[in-house]
Amino acid sequence: MPNYSAIRQEYSDALPGWQLVKRCVKGPREVRKYDEYLPMPDPLNLSDENRARYEQLKKRAMFLNVVGRTRTGLLGAVFRKTAEISLPTAIEYLKENASGDGASLEQLSKESTGECLDTGRGGLLVDFPKVHLPEGQVALTVAQAANSRAFIHFYCAESIINWREDVIDGVRRLTLVVLHEKINEPTPDGFEFTAKDQYRALMLRDGKYVQSVHSADDPEGEETEPKDKAGLPFYHIPFHFFGAENNDASIDKAPLEDLAEVNILHYGNSATVEESGFIASQPTLFITTDIDPDSFIKLNPNGMQIGSRRGHNLGKTGSATFLQADESQLARELMKDKEQQMLMIGARIVQQGSGAETAEAVRIRYSSDNSVLGTIAGNVSEAVRLSLFDAQRFMVGDVDEEGTVFWLNQEFFDEVMDAQAILAQMQLWQQGIIAKKDLRTNLRQSGVLDSDRTDEDIDADREEEAPVVGGEPATDEPPANQPPGVNDE
Repeated sequence: MPNYSAIRQEYSDALPGWQLVKRCVKGPREVRKYDEYLPMPDPLNLSDENRARYEQLKKRAMFLNVVGRTRTGLLGAVFRKTAEISLPTAIEYLKENASGDGASLEQLSKESTGECLDTGRGGLLVDFPKVHLPEGQVALTVAQAANSRAFIHFYCAESIINWREDVIDGVRRLTLVVLHEKINEPTPDGFEFTAKDQYRALMLRDGKYVQSVHSADDPEGEETEPKDKAGLPFYHIPFHFFGAENNDASIDKAPLEDLAEVNILHYGNSATVEESGFIASQPTLFITTDIDPDSFIKLNPNGMQIGSRRGHNLGKTGSATFLQADESQLARELMKDKEQQMLMIGARIVQQGSGAETAEAVRIRYSSDNSVLGTIAGNVSEAVRLSLFDAQRFMVGDVDEEGTVFWLNQEFFDEVMDAQAILAQMQLWQQGIIAKKDLRTNLRQSGVLDSDRTDEDIDADREEEAPVVGGEPATDEPPANQPPGVNDE
């Protein structure tokens, strides 16, 4: 029987870090479920009293969700502008329904980018649903063909449990991917369900792509050989990894893991501060007196009342002292240190300079290759683009590489173009150094034009506009003294 559920050691080593980040992203309720992130002060004391005290300690501890907020901010930086998308007609449906469940292509890329921030890893599988023909029917009808479409399915890092790359003809190629899936089987009444494990194996066998699905009910699995539109087999696995460093099958470092580690330590320091505050912050009265206990009760029948409206007899040598704990300086300083460390780690993920900078600093700052976030956006864009190619192989057979465009925004900050800069761009166009298309692209990137306004939209709007009263009508032609040929695009 095939060992379809085998897990690679690299996966097992990386899994605790992935879980840590994702639990931090979910917030305090999720983190408090796991005792490992806040060790019990007296783990050898197994009494109910000690356990109850530990539960109170966890409730008082503050988990400042820096990881979740940082992730939200980074995603917002990438998707502050819509992705640049242009698809051939055959797969235009993927813009609105990329995965078959109604999620758009941009939503799929947002989920992939978030996963890459959490774990530094993920994958996209392009698949075509198997159509079961009625008995006696040998070909798809027009209606069946119209409803049968290729879709792109997202898989998180935890779902990719096994993989292998081999060198074939001098090229390293993906030859095995095993995906762990959860399927829900409903009960007869339809109101409940049972979750079961399922394993999808993607393999290259004799150079051809085959797929099989295994479960406890069917350990041998059913193997199929997907074909493209022309009925030819795939000679590669239509599964595309994306990562924080590159898009090969190896596991990359999770970008938010360092931040999550410090966030958890900050959580532990908070527990110490809150516990000491709860125990020792209330003023406690200590008295010394030479009066024996019975005489003390007689002299103070109502006990010791704290306040200025009643006096107390403590005898000729008695005294009273208030003790109140000061702030726990060590634990508080540790919290402050970790807050600074989290700020530093978060800032290193994507940096934006300010003030006076050298030319070299500006060059580095504007290079998205030096930004982890820029690398992630580029890697996810490339994985989506390759997936779109495979979708075309399923739908039409041929791939239109030039007509297939998908690119996530990598302008993470507002770079406002002032009037002088706009004038300089206009002069470059008038002098024939750049084309009108280049000018409009620069205006989109600077936010002067909406990022989703195409050149065709702008030209259509200009044709509908009335001429400017009191001046020359607007024209696309450059000035009369412009050298010939400079307006060619």
